[in-house]
This record gives sequence, structure tokens and C-alpha cells, in this order.
Amino acid sequence: MFKTILLTFIVALISAKIAQRLKLPAPFMTGSMIGVALYSVFVHDLFMPSYFKTFAQIVSGAYIGQQISKRDLQTFPKMAKPILFLLLLFTINTFAMGFLFFKLFDFDLITSLLSCLPGGIMDVSLISIDMGAKSEIVATMQLIRLVGMLLILPYWIEFLIKKLNKNQDPPVEVAEPKLEKTLNHGTNSALANNLLILVVAAIGGLIGVFLKIPVGALSLSLVFSIGIKLLKNTAPLSKHIRFFAQLIAGSIIGSTITRDSILNMGSLILPAIILLSSYLVINVIFGVTISRRKLLDFRSALFASSPAGATDISLIAGDLGGDMTKIALVQISRTLYTVIFLPQFIRIVMAFVS
Repeated sequence: MFKTILLTFIVALISAKIAQRLKLPAPFMTGSMIGVALYSVFVHDLFMPSYFKTFAQIVSGAYIGQQISKRDLQTFPKMAKPILFLLLLFTINTFAMGFLFFKLFDFDLITSLLSCLPGGIMDVSLISIDMGAKSEIVATMQLIRLVGMLLILPYWIEFLIKKLNKNQDPPVEVAEPKLEKTLNHGTNSALANNLLILVVAAIGGLIGVFLKIPVGALSLSLVFSIGIKLLKNTAPLSKHIRFFAQLIAGSIIGSTITRDSILNMGSLILPAIILLSSYLVINVIFGVTISRRKLLDFRSALFASSPAGATDISLIAGDLGGDMTKIALVQISRTLYTVIFLPQFIRIVMAFVS
């Protein structure tokens, strides 16, 4: 058992490094998932205990929580209307597309709905494991969504600006805020900072597991992480810890993929195209509505409503012109909503339907 787990981790790490060299999005998650899956199918069965997902969920919650700052909370009231409008659009789209896939394609309902969540690959994949969906399908749909949006987005936004907003304001240039490096809990040690965040997040996550709260490890670790961020002004969690959790999550999902699963991947192309198209429609609706109400400039509104990685979108917006602070706030709100609230709505719907 231990040798198999160790081999799984080694395969995952090598695959992640290859994916990183190839510049795939979220390489430690997607690379480990693809590598472990291919090795399991064509060479030898690999295995990563599913209970490791609790660790990955805690780290994911800790990482997301550290993206929230007091400035974000102060800015939130001004951005509340566009954020709530976007979350409503994403909620309607999730259930509309989810039920459409359930009716038209060979998806069970829980897998259909989770495949349409506009969240991160790792977070949604972990949620899918927790909620009993087909995690390999959910992860693949999430990967296609992320890759598709990142590839299409720059060209799509420039096209929309030329067609729909010919008299647009010049791109907003916002200086990137400097990260505060002084830690208020008495030390400047990165190790102490990371340990503090992880211990506090782990306490929250384990409480969530103990209370049997749906997706409790992820949601409560996230809440506790936000709390320690606001109380102690902790520095961002080391990216290497996040990468390690992604390796674990990718390994868990990859080890569940079978030869039949890979043969069925071609059936996901059409639903993935439909899902991407629905996000582009939301992009236009949100961009036009919010810019006309002068809540955001058109360019920033388009970036803010794009369901790819919050960090990736913010960086692209910085390169192509956009209000990075407001875009990041909307993106973080989308991530929190997707991780904490939408799965609970899905659980309620599933209970009602069944």
C-alpha cells in the first residue's frame, strides 16, 4: 500500500513538472491528474487514499481565504450590486446547463450540475468527490472551461469592445498594490506564517468534518482562514503548499479514471462547447448592463465576469487594461460563492428531485 501511494505521488510530481514546462493551466492539478490517469490505465494501477482529500480541501480553503483583505471588505458595499447580479447569472446558468446536460447527454444529475460550477478546478473537483459525482468528468469539464476561457478571453474582449463599445474609455491603469510583508503575529518568518494559517484552517476544516457539514473541510477552513487574515494580517500562503495540495487532489482524481473513462472523454466535447458558449453570453450581458449603469467600465466588467482563475484573470486584466482591484474582488466573490453556497443549493435541489 505505502509503495503504491509513493509511486502515485512520484508519477504525479513528474507529470506536474512536465505540464509546467508545457505551460498548461494549473499544471500541478491538471498534470498530476492526467499523468496518474494514463499510468493507471496503461501501465499499472495507482492509488491515493480518498481521505487525503480532507487535507487538500483544508489547504485549498486556507489559500482562498488569504486572498481576502480588509480593503476588499471596505470596497465590497460599492461593488455589491454588480457582484450579486453576476452571482445570479452564474446560478441560473449552472442549473439551466446542468439540467440540459442531464437531459441531453449521458450525465447523472449531480455530475451535470457540478460540471457547470464556475469555480476552480481543484476546489470543484474536491467538492465532486465529496458529493459523490463522477469526479473525472467534473475535473475534465472544469479543465476545458479554464483552458477555453483563458485562450479565448483576450480576443473575445477586444472583439466585444470594438463591436459594442466603440467609444470606450481608455484602458484603466492601476498600480499593483504592494504586498505587506510585516506579519502582525510577532514574527517575519514565512514558516511561522504558513504554519499559523494551516493550523487555524485545519481547526476549521476538522470542525466541519466533525459536524458533518457538506463540504465542511473546505468551507470552514476557508472561513477560519479569512478570520486569521483579518485579525493578524497574515501574508499569503506559500504557493508550494498549494501546489502540494493540487498534487494530492490530482492524484486522487487521476487514480479513479479507467480505460472506459478515457474512451468516453470524446463525449464531453459538445457539452463543453455549449458550456463555454453560455459563459460568453453571460459575459456580454454583464458587461453591457454594468457598464451602462456606470458601475464598472466595459473592459473591466468583461474581465470581472469571466469564469476562469481569479489570479489568471487579474493578471490578464493588468496586461490588457482593467481595474485590477475591482476585478479581483468580483472574482474572489465568485470563487467564495461557488465553493461555499452553490454546492449547498445543488444539494438541496438533489434532495428535492430524489
